[in-house]
Formats: sequence, structure tokens, C-alpha cells
Amino acid sequence: METSQIINSTIDRSIETSTLHSTLNNSLLNNTLANLIPDTECKSFRDYEHWLFQLANAVFLLGYIVPTTKYCILFMHACLIFGFMLFSTWAWRVMCAPDIFTWNLCFLCLNAFHLIYIIYQMRPISFDPELEEVYHTLFRPFKVNRLQFKKLVGEPFAQIMSLHPGEAYAMQNLTKTDRLALLLSGKVNVLQDHQLWHPIQPCEFLDSPEFESRVNEDDKFKVSIIAAVPCRYLYWQRASLEYLFVKETYLATVIATLVATDITNKLYVMNKRMVTDKGSHLDIRLPCVTSALATSRDKSNAKLLKKHTEFLSAMRPGSPESINNSREKLLRGIKNSPLPNGKVSEMEPLTELPSMDDLTSGASGVESWLDTSSKYHSCELLDT
Repeated sequence: METSQIINSTIDRSIETSTLHSTLNNSLLNNTLANLIPDTECKSFRDYEHWLFQLANAVFLLGYIVPTTKYCILFMHACLIFGFMLFSTWAWRVMCAPDIFTWNLCFLCLNAFHLIYIIYQMRPISFDPELEEVYHTLFRPFKVNRLQFKKLVGEPFAQIMSLHPGEAYAMQNLTKTDRLALLLSGKVNVLQDHQLWHPIQPCEFLDSPEFESRVNEDDKFKVSIIAAVPCRYLYWQRASLEYLFVKETYLATVIATLVATDITNKLYVMNKRMVTDKGSHLDIRLPCVTSALATSRDKSNAKLLKKHTEFLSAMRPGSPESINNSREKLLRGIKNSPLPNGKVSEMEPLTELPSMDDLTSGASGVESWLDTSSKYHSCELLDT
């Protein structure tokens, strides 16, 4: 009996001890959870925050509702700077919270640096009068800003050079097509075999066709570009320009558009100089004319060069014997018969050249006219 009583009492004490431990553990767990998870229900609202807190949020609201224009962005950053300054003052003097003060001070500094950078980008950039004219005429219509234009015409990529009257920018079959030039002032003439093709005025490219049609590094100019008056031009090396285009893709698009427009204008200027003996103008936009020019240009140039070399360069230029002998050889070649006493007994009528209406009928008429007429190749040099 005594042994069983001892066992029962031991069991009772163990049960009481375990119950006490579980009660203590539950109370500790509840207190811990109560501390970690606060009461989400608002039993009583606090008073309104300080007026600095309300004013800072009002300034933020004003800064965020402005439009996204250039000057409105400046106003937005100014409002953010003022708002973070109010928040920092509220955190330091009212809340006494160093962490809130530190964060707002960092935001204030970031917006201040951004505001200074935007103002620096908006600073006025001025150029020389010649470059200013180029910017307003060519690049401003494409919405190229002054910073981009300054990078394009800056020393790392571009240079400004001068030409005296009679000085050549490029010589036919000698100068390589490894650059692109834009005329700033003056006037230059484009010639081929000492014959004027067209003039170039300011704000026009000097060598846009050669720049666009280049195939390899050994390509050379097919024309000569000579200054008629004192000139200044801006030029880029092809390698430097291509390197810039990799970084500034929008500038690459603008330059490509300007070069294409310049080539088109040069073609229309040359189109005005293509006339027949009757005074009719050829239109290079007609399919018959363009196809005929493409097939017969080299053949016509070779024939005309052979005639001039054979009949006008045999004797000393300008002498009476040279002129008479050249005429005799020319007539002998046409009639294929000896001349009586070196004179022509009667003159044969000239073959009538096709008019503008005849040229539109087919390409064969244009080819024959280009072979027999030299007015397309003998444009006189204009007075400068």
C-alpha cells in the first residue's frame, strides 16, 4: 500500500509540473505574438500631423501634376527639392527620427543634382555665323538640337577649311572619295574635262554623289571641284563620320536624308542644261531618256574625245593651218572622198535633230541623237 501511494503521489506531482510548464509556455507565446503582430484595428485615431508634414505633401502634389514639357520638368524637380526639405525639417524637429531625416536629405540631394544637370543641358550654345546658317537651314527643320549639332561639327569629327579662287577641292581621277564636305560660303564649280557641269552654292554638299556611290577605298572623283571665289567649307572624314553614326543613329538618318536631297537637286540642275539644237529641254525623269543615257554615255564620250583629239590636236592649237586641216579631215571623213582643191563645192544640209516630242517615242531616237549631237557635252564655263 505504501509503495502504491508513493507512485501515485509522484505521478500527481509530474502532472502538476507539466501543466504549469504548458501554462507558462502558452502565456509567453501569446505575449510574443502580441508584440510581433500589432492590433490592426484603430481603436482611437491620433491627432493630425504637424503642418510641415501637410505642407510637404501639398508641394509634392503640385510637382507631380505639372505637364512633361522641358520647363515643367524643371518646376517639378524644384517642387520635389522644397518638399523633401520640409520633410527633413519635420523629421528632425518634430518627429526626432534620424532615419527619416537621412532618407529625405538623400532624396533632396538627388533631385538637386538632376536639376543642375537639366539646367546645364539647356544652356545657350552659339556657333559661328556660317555654322548658324547651316544649322537653321538644314538641321533645325529635322529637330536636331544644338548639342547634337555641336557634336557633329566639333573638332573630333569635323574641320573647317578654306579655298582660294582657282584652288581645287578635288581633281578628276586623282582625289579619293574618302570624305564629305559642306560648303559654308563662296561658290565652287564642278567640271569634267574642263567643261562646267553645275555650280555649288552655300549650304550644299560638295561631293554628295561621290560619298553615296563609293564602292571601295580606291574610288576617285570623276569630276573636278574648283573654287570660283574665296570659299570656306566644313568636311568630315568618312571613317570619323561612320564612327559618329554608330553612336548617334538619329544624326545618321538626318545626314542620309540631306545627302539624298542634295543629289536630287544636283540632278535637276544638270537636267536644265540638257538642250537640243532647237532649244528643247530633255527631262531625265522620262524612262526613254534615262535608259538611253545609261547605255550611251560612255560610247558618246569616247567618240567625242576621239574626234577632238584627232581633228583639233594634230597641229598647234589656234593656228590657221590647224583649223583648215582639221576641217578638211572632218569633211573627208564624212564624205569619204577627196576634196577638190581643198574646198567644198556645195554644202549639205544638216540632219534635223529630234525634238522633245520625238524623244518620248522611244529610246532609239535618243541614242542616235546622243551619238550625233555634242551639245550635251559642250557646256561653256559660266562667268563667275
